[in-house]
Amino acid sequence: MIDGFSFVNKESLLPILIGGLIVFGCYFWKESTNRKHGKFIINTIVAFLTITALVLIVLKPTKEVEINDRQGLLLTEGFDEQQKDSLLLRYQGIKELNYNPNKSIGYKLDSLTGLFVLGNGIKPFDFELFKNIPLTYITAKEPYGITDFRYKKSIVLGEKLNVKGIYNKPLKGTMLILEDAGGNGLDSVQLDRIGEVGFSLEAVPKVSGEYVYLLTEKDSVGVKLKSEPIPVVIKEKEPLRVLILNNFPTFETKYLKNFLADNGHEVIVRSQLTKGKYKFEYFNTATTPVYQFTDEILNKFDIVIVDSDIYFGFGSMLKKRFEKSIRESGMGLFIQPSGFLFNLGTDTSYFKFERDSNHEVHFETFKIKLEKYPYGFKGPFSFQPIAFGTTTTVAAYKQLGLGRIATTTVQNSYQLLLDGEGEGYKWMWTKLFDKISKKKNTSVEWEAETQVPRIDAPFDFKLRTNLEEYTVLNENDDSVAMLQNSMVPMRYLGTVYPKKIGWNHLKIETDSSSQFPFYVFDSLVWKSLTSSKTIAANQKEFKSGLKHNRAVFVDRSISPILFYLLFLVGIGWLWLAPKLSTDK
Repeated sequence: MIDGFSFVNKESLLPILIGGLIVFGCYFWKESTNRKHGKFIINTIVAFLTITALVLIVLKPTKEVEINDRQGLLLTEGFDEQQKDSLLLRYQGIKELNYNPNKSIGYKLDSLTGLFVLGNGIKPFDFELFKNIPLTYITAKEPYGITDFRYKKSIVLGEKLNVKGIYNKPLKGTMLILEDAGGNGLDSVQLDRIGEVGFSLEAVPKVSGEYVYLLTEKDSVGVKLKSEPIPVVIKEKEPLRVLILNNFPTFETKYLKNFLADNGHEVIVRSQLTKGKYKFEYFNTATTPVYQFTDEILNKFDIVIVDSDIYFGFGSMLKKRFEKSIRESGMGLFIQPSGFLFNLGTDTSYFKFERDSNHEVHFETFKIKLEKYPYGFKGPFSFQPIAFGTTTTVAAYKQLGLGRIATTTVQNSYQLLLDGEGEGYKWMWTKLFDKISKKKNTSVEWEAETQVPRIDAPFDFKLRTNLEEYTVLNENDDSVAMLQNSMVPMRYLGTVYPKKIGWNHLKIETDSSSQFPFYVFDSLVWKSLTSSKTIAANQKEFKSGLKHNRAVFVDRSISPILFYLLFLVGIGWLWLAPKLSTDK
């Protein structure tokens, strides 16, 4: 091709040129056998120009030209008609495009110098298609309905399912109801304020499995407007192996051991009667007394609960053995507080304390209060607080290798049970033990990147594994390509395109226990939430303000009039020339 020139029908260039040469060759042979009229050279040149004009008419030549004023208007879901009309009026000749995340429009963008986007915006997985074009995103109005929603997608049986969110511009009297899969109401809230309204609902699942709860919306007269699915994986709680060491039986230990036993944990309690003599109690476990604290014995326990008097009365060798088990096996150690603990030095007690004047603490979550020792934790970088919704830190842990050492300033927590606050007691100790218990070693850890998976749309997920060789399978047992993180070799990124609505599963081919369930939503649910997330993603990706146009080169068709005139003149001459020669 000549630089800067091309043809519309360039795919047919070779056969058309060959056809033109054949026609010219036939004419040349015919004229060469009859030269008596004396115009052979002129007629041959005219014939060549005529056939060339015909070839160019068929090929449709184009010339590459630079333009910087061809704007595009991309209409996405939820666009405003008035904004569209305003842009069409302001930019004459703007090219209108409709966005469909299931169809690529990349080839349509190549000839545009700039692009306006109206509506909720481009799906994040398509951002890469628009990285080379100056794009101006005109933010859509925040949709009505639930625009923010948060909850734990996987909880342990007995743990509360707590859902929180924001409802934008509810009608007065709108009711939100958390329902189980059978449509039974579990909790509800009425939205009576205007603007953005926060809400919180909760329930306690009774059985384990994969379940879909519902968030149902009703108007002020009780008419159901819509229901949004809330998929939750409820796991069986794995029992902890707990060892409790006391100088003598206490009320705190009495209620704590009963709480742990009632929740299915394996508990051994060792209380000292006299020097060298102990009383043992066993709950949900075999009657195996613990006299020695060897590495093998300590590594069997997930948590050890010990009186501060006992632990800090151990010799240095025995304490180092405990610390070794904490550091290497991940065992958790909870030191039951006493006045003795708060008067120890930092190097001995693991924590810094300072005296305060507070003898009670308020837990806002359950509106309860408890006695506490008149001490507080000191030094924000020497410990990790355990959040209980209190104004001051009343429980904390210190990381030691794989495990954690924790204590609290709360005193006589069993008083909650005596006051009828069993839920508060359970919540406090469950939260504390969850923080410090030994973490189970798993060869595979999954994490969803796409928050609202849709059918036929990409679902991104992360995988963390120490397996050297493995294969991830999708719902249809097809292998999934995985991209390894160059910085952290144990981390991988994968993408699947689910084909069915409802529960889907990923798994490791050689490990049937490593299944990862995720729920795929119908396109008609959680529309306000999805729109809000898309708007936020577009605002972040495409900063506000008009972008300067880029220059693009396009092939513009050369007018065929010259070729038509040349062809008509040439064919007229070739028709007339023999007649003029005959007349002479």
